[in-house]
This record gives sequence, C-alpha cells and structure tokens, in this order.
Amino acid sequence: MRIDLTYTDKQIEFLGSDKKFTIVPKGRRFGATEGMVNDSIEKTMEGMGPILWVDTINGNIDRYIERYYMPKFKKNSIPFEYNVQKKILKFGNGYIDFRSADNPSSIEGFAYKKILLNEAGIILKDEYLFTNAILPMLVDYPDSQLIAAGVPKGKYLKNGDKHPFFKLYERGMSGHKDYAVFKYSSYDNPFLSNDAIKQLEMEIAAMSDLMVQQEIYGEFVEYSGNNPFLYNFNDEMVKDVSINPRMQIVISIDFNINPFCAVISQTDFMNNFNIIDEIAIDNGNIGKMIAEIKARYARYIPTCLITGDAMGKNRQIGSRDNYSLYEQLQMGLGISSKQIRVSNNPTHENSRADCNYFFFFFPNIAISDKCHGVVRDMKYVHSDGT
Repeated sequence: MRIDLTYTDKQIEFLGSDKKFTIVPKGRRFGATEGMVNDSIEKTMEGMGPILWVDTINGNIDRYIERYYMPKFKKNSIPFEYNVQKKILKFGNGYIDFRSADNPSSIEGFAYKKILLNEAGIILKDEYLFTNAILPMLVDYPDSQLIAAGVPKGKYLKNGDKHPFFKLYERGMSGHKDYAVFKYSSYDNPFLSNDAIKQLEMEIAAMSDLMVQQEIYGEFVEYSGNNPFLYNFNDEMVKDVSINPRMQIVISIDFNINPFCAVISQTDFMNNFNIIDEIAIDNGNIGKMIAEIKARYARYIPTCLITGDAMGKNRQIGSRDNYSLYEQLQMGLGISSKQIRVSNNPTHENSRADCNYFFFFFPNIAISDKCHGVVRDMKYVHSDGT
C-alpha cells in the first residue's frame, strides 16, 4: 500500500538514526512531533511494533489523535480503531499505545520496539519515570529504540541532580556507541517563515536572552530572568558550612504540597548567619517532616526554634482534634509552644524587599554548598513586572 507522508530533511535525518537512543534537543515549532507521527504511522503499517508514544499530560493525547493522525488516515484511506479509554490506536499491522507523564503508573509493565518521547525536556524531569518505567521497557527487544525529542528545560533538576534529558545529551555527545544526538533550532523548519520565527524570538528575548538559546535554538542552559527575586545574592555566599553544636538551630518551614520544604539555619554571637541544611520531602506530609527533623536533629530539638509559613497556623480539618500543622509539629517533636514563632506572611513585594535588604546589609551570610535547592532558588527564581 502506498501512503503519502511528507517529511523535512531534518526529520528524515533524526528518524533515520539506527542508534538505540536518539536524543533530539530542539527549538519550538521545529516539527519533531509531526515527524514522529509520520514515522509511527509508517512503521506500524509495515508491521514494526509495538510502539509507545509518551506525552506530557493525558489531555494532549486525544488532541494529537484528532489533529495529527486522523487527517493522515483520511488522506491515505487508512482504516483505524481508537480506544479513547485505553488510549490504544490500532491500524495497519499493529498498534500504538499512548501514555502520559502525569500518570506514570500507566506506563510501566510492557515491552516496546520503539518508544517516542514528545517534549522530553518536560517528561524526563521525573527521573523515576525514566529509570523505572521507560528504560525497562526497552530490554525485551534487542533492536528496540528510544527517540527523545523536546525543548531542553535546563541542565539540572531542582534538587541539584542533572536533568535526565541533559544526561542523555551528554552521553550522546561523548561518542557513546548506542547514542546519537541531533540538535535543531526553530529555524530548521522549512514550513515556517524566518520572519515568523524571528518574531517569536523577539517575544522570548523580552523575558531573557538566555531563554532564547533554550526555546529557539534548543540549547541546554541555566538562566536567571532579567528581574531576579533575590538580586543581592551572590555565589560567594555558597560555602562549606557545618553546624555549630553549641548554637540553637532555627527550622523554617514552607508548607508546600510537593515538595514539603524546610531550611535549617543558625545565627551565632558574632552575627554569622548560616543556612546549614535543607529538607525537601516529595509528596510529603507533617508526619514525614517530623520524622525527618528527628532523624537529623534529635539532639537540637529541645532548644530549637520553629518558624515559617503562616498557613501552617490554620486548623486542619481531618487531623486529630482539628490541630493546626504547627500544633502537630509541637506535639510530634515534644517541644514547647514558646519554641514556635510565626508572624503573618508578608506580601511578595515586602518579602522581596526584606530579603534583599538582609542580604545586602547583614555582614556574614553563608549558605551550605550542600543546599542545592536553596541555592538554585536564590539564583534562578525571578519576578514579573508586579
């Protein structure tokens, strides 16, 4: 059967790779999605499969079927069957499974000849998803292949570990025999005018010049916005810091859902302010935070000071006796109510002014070089115009 599918030269280039791992960092609107759709149709018609398509969110899948696959099926008179609930597209001599990174448990447990990652920079932020779900599914077939394409999303994760997409890119650039890297910019799509891409580039440049390198040219960069939140931070504050066993520790808590965070600090008699540790608990709860504090700082708890996010003072429906989070901390750690001091949350504007005033005028600030999340937030979080 003859089918009519149109490829660009660059799409043919990376889709023609015979390496087990094909890594494609690219700029926006390059056309990787269109190319992978065409390739998955062609390979399935030829009987090569099964194929897995992984996207960022489940809601995208039906839209891709409707906007990318169905017009090609109609144009080429290809009969197909799509199961909306199971996300299985059957046609030709095989099928394609569609899964999403926002439901990683649905991805595990099957073997595939080819796995296509669309927007790999976003999907691969979850290292567990890659190492525990995607990689094992490439084992059963000796000629299985992974194509990971997407706009890069930084070199490092928030916890300081290398982004898995960046690690794959580095391995490919090192000359590993099982890896191939193809890097493209938005300008490599011949179906888009250079003027349209230039306009997009100018819009992105208004936010950050380095962001242009990422979003248009497919570069792995670490960037701060043009308006950093903590503009008085500098890298010289990051040092080898150790705890002073004779000093009180201050545990400052932020009641995020994921991750549930805290920083541990000390201020000594010489006005040295040290951030000595950070706690970040994925999908955490107050019980896990209490256990982690006990595990790390049991000997310091009797004299510690607890502070942080004022939201923790709210009563918790569903908790024992409707206790607030801080009251649960007090009971769990066995401390006095006088050891908990929480003021009302400031506005973002006042918080930013206070933080920068403190970082400018306080004589001796040190942040442990082991506090990767804190340091990354201080360097890279930025503000908008308001």
